[in-house]
Amino acid sequence: MKVLFIAQPFPYPPDTGSRNLIYHWLEAASRAHDVHLLWIGDPFQGKERIPELPGVRIDCIEGAPSLQMSARARRLAGGVAMGIPPTSLVGMTRGARSEVLRHIRADNSDVVVLTENVVAGYAPIVFDFAPIVLFKHSVHAVDAKDARRRNGMWHPRWMLEEWMVRRFEARTCHAATVVCTVNAEDAADLARRYRLVRPAEIVPIGVDLSRFPNRESDPGGHVIGFFGNMSWGANSDAANWFVDRILPIVWEKIPSAEFRVIGPGSDRIALKANDSRIVRHGPSHIPDAMKDAVIGVVPVVSGTGVRLKLLEMLSLGIPVVTTSLGALGTGCIHGKHALIADDAASFSAAVVALLGDPALRQKLTRAGSKLIQMHSWQSFYPRILAVLEEAFVHRSKMLTAETAARQEAS
Repeated sequence: MKVLFIAQPFPYPPDTGSRNLIYHWLEAASRAHDVHLLWIGDPFQGKERIPELPGVRIDCIEGAPSLQMSARARRLAGGVAMGIPPTSLVGMTRGARSEVLRHIRADNSDVVVLTENVVAGYAPIVFDFAPIVLFKHSVHAVDAKDARRRNGMWHPRWMLEEWMVRRFEARTCHAATVVCTVNAEDAADLARRYRLVRPAEIVPIGVDLSRFPNRESDPGGHVIGFFGNMSWGANSDAANWFVDRILPIVWEKIPSAEFRVIGPGSDRIALKANDSRIVRHGPSHIPDAMKDAVIGVVPVVSGTGVRLKLLEMLSLGIPVVTTSLGALGTGCIHGKHALIADDAASFSAAVVALLGDPALRQKLTRAGSKLIQMHSWQSFYPRILAVLEEAFVHRSKMLTAETAARQEAS
């Protein structure tokens, strides 16, 4: 088959959750099909080829947003009028829409994959030309509700944003031939919210085990690690909750404990907590930045999807304390693969217990290393290929049925 992927911006290197997902979908698809990646953004931020994926053809549609206040106000006004979030409008100019359709016609694409929420707006546009796989990393409406809580529940700007997102997500999910989510909970949420005729397909998130090798030994000490893109609201919520609610209790028991926040935007985390025991790293090579972290934490209190960071910590052989939301979709069992706690008292108690118990750390590390083998990206590639095939076959059946109905009517 000829498979066209649409992404915004360029999904390489696979150093964030979203890029990681797109990269491995591209790799899986290119093993069996003719794959074309069409990405939208600043041409200088991309590449003409991905070294590890030589079979993937790449083209760019220029779509860098203007950051001037007047341009942002116009995008917001346009989003309200069209029911499309401003972040999606950036890549949906008239020229970009024409280019996307031109490539679909020129390629004679058998399937179009829309790789994340920001390009989902192409689903209604592409609907008449090719079957669509819409990959949902998270439930967009939940993210919008969390943004309202974060920025002001009754602020008109964020109330409008949530309204636009709900309308947009409903329309794009209904336009897609196949909707994919990373866990069963997100699939059920989308079906309930939007009364989907076809239930969403579940394609789990994976880990490239070669990029996150299991470390040789427990480093000891009191370093607690957390990593992710801190510009993403759920990650900043998690880090700030840990600093505000958990660390003070941990420090009462273990004053030398250090909290290491790793990733883009970490300099904006916990600005009120001016304490040398909170160490902020920018973008880093995660295995190196976490090599002396005796434990990892995933204190997630908002958002949806699957927390890739938890799986990556297990792959590295780092014992973890997480919330139930942080463990969602991973298969982690409390006390076997990780310690799971949902309130400040129990979470901090779990952190203190794990810091002080090498035997417990070793037990969780062994079980986590076995669990992570079930989350290798390679094991999910057949599922990705099956979803692409399903979209193509389902659309073909729909067209055959429509043709038969017209013939019968005539």
